[in-house]
Amino acid sequence: MTADLVSHALSRRSLLQLGAAGALASTFPFGGAVAAQMDATLAYGSTGYTWALTFVAEALGTWKQNGVNLNVVDFPTGRESMQALLAGSADFSTSTDTPFIFAALRGLKPIVLVNYSRYSRDMKIVVSKASGIDPNNPASLKGKKIATRVGTSGQYMLAKYLEMAGLGLNDVTVVDLSPNDMTVATVRGDVDGFAWTGQAAVIAEKQSNGAVAVMTQEGLDKYFQSHQLLLTSEKVIKEKPALLDAAVKSLLGAEDRIAADPNWASLIAERVRAPAQEITEATSVFEFKIGFDERFLDDLVAQAEWAIAAGLAQRPEGDLRALLRGLIYEGPVKAVKPERVTI
Repeated sequence: MTADLVSHALSRRSLLQLGAAGALASTFPFGGAVAAQMDATLAYGSTGYTWALTFVAEALGTWKQNGVNLNVVDFPTGRESMQALLAGSADFSTSTDTPFIFAALRGLKPIVLVNYSRYSRDMKIVVSKASGIDPNNPASLKGKKIATRVGTSGQYMLAKYLEMAGLGLNDVTVVDLSPNDMTVATVRGDVDGFAWTGQAAVIAEKQSNGAVAVMTQEGLDKYFQSHQLLLTSEKVIKEKPALLDAAVKSLLGAEDRIAADPNWASLIAERVRAPAQEITEATSVFEFKIGFDERFLDDLVAQAEWAIAAGLAQRPEGDLRALLRGLIYEGPVKAVKPERVTI
């Protein structure tokens, strides 16, 4: 993405929050009046409910309560949002672990500041009923054309789904498409299906008038887990340490609200363009909890090993686990919630 395009995107949306922020401040343990305000930009990896916790923080004004004037910009995927971060156009980006892994294996250095939610079943494989694929038989994907966004969790989930079925990526033709084009391409017959988010699956079922079906996910939990991350950069760590502390406290405030309020989804329904009930049902498979544990690092290593074995990335020099551990900056989380950091 060019600097001009990033600049244009950043100007599209400014978070002018929130008249009610002062009234809300007393309800959050991390809120309160802050004399000096810091400016920051957050690049989102789409507007879907995948990023629910960060959207709740946005809606509640916890960033403002912690002294941050936040500008936000929406990108189609975590891959694009992370590119804005690495280009220096944003202080933070939301991303799943897959774009982070590919960047790390290329020698780039996005830094994981917060690991804030995870799921196994929100990513779906949606197929055309005219394709001959049996939604209840994962092995029936063999020989088919499946769209996803290469370099994202959609591709990784597809690979793990195929592994569950006893297949490999070479048993299907992977087509790299923008998420906005996947449904049309599937209904038109350009591809036989796509691997993307649960929200995309719901939209596809509605827009196709019943011409698509969602593949079974029975057993997928053993093969796939996706982590939702707040990334930052070495430059921000060096130059804006107070901003990192504020970011962590802002997200912890949102986590508290999700845990305490069964109607939290209504806060973000307009933002993610989905009914609150749909968000609640879809995110019932999410775990919203900020922290770093050995399972997180294990998942990163396993995904990196997959990318290398599949020929999608080169093995870097040195110890792979040490490389990925070095890209996790857990200090700000540990300062507030030391029991949440066990790596």
